[in-house]
Amino acid sequence: MSSAIVTVWRKELRDAVRDRRSVLAAMSYAFFGPVLMAVAFFFLVSQMTDDSDVKIDMQGTEHAAALVEFLAAAGIEQREEPWPTGRQPIALEFPADWDAAIAAGEPARVVFNADFSNQQQRAEISRVTQALQNYSQQIAQVRLLARGLHPQLMQPIDVVRQDSATKGSRAALLLGSVLVFILLSVFWSGMNVAIDISAGERERNSLEFLLSQPLSSAELVAGKTLTAASFAMFGAVLSLVIIPFVFTYVPLERIGISVDLAWQTLALMAVMLVPLALFATALQLFVSFRAKSFKEAQTYISFLLMVPMLASFGIEFARIKHQALYYLPLTGQHQAFLDLIKGEPLNVFAAVASAVITLLCSGLLMLGIARMLRSEKVVFGL
Repeated sequence: MSSAIVTVWRKELRDAVRDRRSVLAAMSYAFFGPVLMAVAFFFLVSQMTDDSDVKIDMQGTEHAAALVEFLAAAGIEQREEPWPTGRQPIALEFPADWDAAIAAGEPARVVFNADFSNQQQRAEISRVTQALQNYSQQIAQVRLLARGLHPQLMQPIDVVRQDSATKGSRAALLLGSVLVFILLSVFWSGMNVAIDISAGERERNSLEFLLSQPLSSAELVAGKTLTAASFAMFGAVLSLVIIPFVFTYVPLERIGISVDLAWQTLALMAVMLVPLALFATALQLFVSFRAKSFKEAQTYISFLLMVPMLASFGIEFARIKHQALYYLPLTGQHQAFLDLIKGEPLNVFAAVASAVITLLCSGLLMLGIARMLRSEKVVFGL
């Protein structure tokens, strides 16, 4: 690395650190992203594992005393107080001919009234549904025995589940979306700095002064890229440090998941993010220099950030599996992170190849920016 690149890097980094907006922008996404995800998972796990009594409306309980007693044993009781505002009632209605249908060996009808699309009441509705199914199976077994038939006749296949999933593979199901936030942190954390040292300097008329110094445009671009990449890596490392800490307060052990990331794993992730940080900042600088003003650069990069966001979340939630994803920028790092969390052997060749391809793309973007800066239209925003 030449002394000119180091000088530009130090100068731009010193100016960027003085700008509190850039520092807060780098910290805000890296901090609030993992925290918001942890809060969301906390409420999700708490809702999934809530074992408190479910209180619902029940009508005609005098006709199905045995079922009401069974529901009470399962923690489902008659509701006495009115439903809170905004919550839809959950109700069971037993007809007057319930006992007669049970005695005659006929299907006994029960009306289950609830908003089955309500996500907040999903756990309660699921518990009521499961209790009704259990009682139905119990009645079916009694009817078979009364006719001299063994209940096992209704279960010709006995499936024995042997779960070979590890704690890491279970964690990957949940933390896959969290990994997306880590990857996107390199795009968000260095965004403001990339815009400020490109389109911002051009509007302040300081870009042509830098180009008049005894250094090449390629060295200037390299120094600026390293500056924005430093902020991008700052945000990424901050996310890597915060995530294991905040997730210690999420009761994931209730659903058989544990987040145990060793510092060696976190350090390896940070190293693997360096090429991606250079690629992200080089891409943002390229777009910023193509814009004619600071506001235009902000608009373009805002749209640009949608590309890695849609790609990351699309691959994660669609569960797309293709060998080419291990070698591309962004997706290669994502696949490597998933392997690390699962505890599987890291595909070293694919990880190195992805890093090399990412660095090559970064270099091409930097060469393109250096060539652009030789044009007066780009320098003066014409």
